[in-house]
Amino acid sequence: MKKIVALLAVAGLALTASHAQAQTAPDSTQMRLQMQQQRAAEAKAALDARKQETAATRSNVDQTKAQLRDQENAMREQKRQMKEQKIELKRQRDTAKEASRQESAAKQAARDEKRKAREAKKAAKM
Repeated sequence: MKKIVALLAVAGLALTASHAQAQTAPDSTQMRLQMQQQRAAEAKAALDARKQETAATRSNVDQTKAQLRDQENAMREQKRQMKEQKIELKRQRDTAKEASRQESAAKQAARDEKRKAREAKKAAKM
């Protein structure tokens, strides 16, 4: 009887041990699956964060390009205005030179007239 009880006890222990191993296997498989899902979720979150960074960087690059284009257009406009100002300045300079020439010619004519008047006066006295 002791042998039967011992045999039953060993069989019971063996049965509970195999049942415990059977429960442990699905538990570890479940844990591995959960860890894989967690890693996949973390990788997806990291990918989404990277996509947001890329989009922000792309937006900043586009803004910088737009600013550069605006600056280039502003510089072109300034160059055009400076060219117009130079042309206007040259025109004014030419006008001033012409006025100076006319003034010199008028002074010379006045001197010539005075000289002629003096010569005529001298001739009249003689």
